[in-house]
Amino acid sequence: MNSICHGKKIISFFKAICDLNRHKILYLIKKNGEMNASDIISNLKLSQPTVSHHLKILVEAEVIVSRKIGKEMHYKINEEFINHCCNGFIKDVCSKKK
Repeated sequence: MNSICHGKKIISFFKAICDLNRHKILYLIKKNGEMNASDIISNLKLSQPTVSHHLKILVEAEVIVSRKIGKEMHYKINEEFINHCCNGFIKDVCSKKK
């Protein structure tokens, strides 16, 4: 991945996770391994449009991945991508130039 693409993905990642409701969604999915939107809605007491909006942002930023099971979409954490973004950010910002 070139540095510009890498930087855009990291920025998209951090924009996606900087919201309290999205943090709550991520925590719930992590705790349960995988969840559908209905389960997230009932656990967080948020409206369906609100949850759908947040899920869309998280999927587009690749923070979570979705798969269709029957008529429902199920979501799980994209751990590999999260690690890539966090480690990339640390490397880009904290590593000393020689």
